[in-house]
Order: sequence, then structure tokens, then C-alpha cells
Amino acid sequence: MKKIKLYIAASLDGFIARQDHSLDWLDALSDAQPEDTDYGYQAFYDSIDVVLLGRSTYDVVVGFDVDWPYSNTQAFVFSRSAEVKITTPQTQLVQEDFKTYVPKLKQQEGKDIWLIGGGQLITSFLNEGFIDEIIISIAPVILGDGIPLFANTPKETKLKLHETQHFGNGIVNLTYQVIT
Repeated sequence: MKKIKLYIAASLDGFIARQDHSLDWLDALSDAQPEDTDYGYQAFYDSIDVVLLGRSTYDVVVGFDVDWPYSNTQAFVFSRSAEVKITTPQTQLVQEDFKTYVPKLKQQEGKDIWLIGGGQLITSFLNEGFIDEIIISIAPVILGDGIPLFANTPKETKLKLHETQHFGNGIVNLTYQVIT
């Protein structure tokens, strides 16, 4: 069975983006590391073949004005709205209730699944027990405001620390297994 892995960057105070969805605070941190530092991204990306995004996150990624970064994976965008315009390859809009859709995805053959975000989708998956692993890159910055990693009310969830990595610019990767 495939695992669903949340892999995301967050500020020390738990925000994944500014209110306007800007990630400029992450760009500033990457300048303090050698160019070849990928924070474990390539190894992680090689371990997945499906990405899951909420509609707002999809719109933000498409708006970055770069080539679709998930072209080697199947992408699923979750939204209740039929107004979502899918413009990227291998991307499918999912309007079906995620509670019935996700278990079918986990049963498919292949590599693991990356839950990209956003905060509302992350909390919904967490509350349903769909997340198997959480990898958070904690950035050494306090934003004070923004889009929270866990929107609304996440349920209490026990985690076991599996691995830590730290980098010269202060970013720390924490890998947790979700205890069920």
C-alpha cells in the first residue's frame, strides 16, 4: 500500500506562506546555502509518483511562471468547485469526496504519494488518518502571520521522530512517522 507523505516547509511559527501566498522568505534562505543543496528534495521526489494539491495551492504553483514542476508524476487537485481550470499535464480535478477517493489512491501500485498542501487539505487528511509520514523543513524565520500549516482544527495526532537533518542556513528537516 502506498504511503501518503506530507513534505513541506514552514516558518518557525508554523506558517507555510504569507497571507498573499508569497514564499519570498524561503527564497532568501536558499541564498545562504551552496547551489547544490536541495534539502533532500530529489531523494524525496524520486520516492513518489503521485502528488495531491488543494485548489489554492494548485493555483499558486501554476502562477509561479515556471514549467509544471510535477511533470513526472500524476497530479490530483481536490476542489468542490467545477470552475477549476486544469492547465498542466497529467493533472486531474477531483470533486469526489476525498474520504472515499484517497483510500483508492493508496491501494494503487507504485511509489508513495506526496501531499503538497495547502493547510486546509493537510488538516483534512490528518483528521481522517490518511497521512503516514510528515517531513517538515523548519525555516529559521518567524513570519508572525500567514497561511498556517494546519488550518482550522487538527485533531490530536501522535508522532514518532524518525530522522533529523540540519543545514548551514538554519533550516532543519524533521521526519516524523504518524502513530496510528
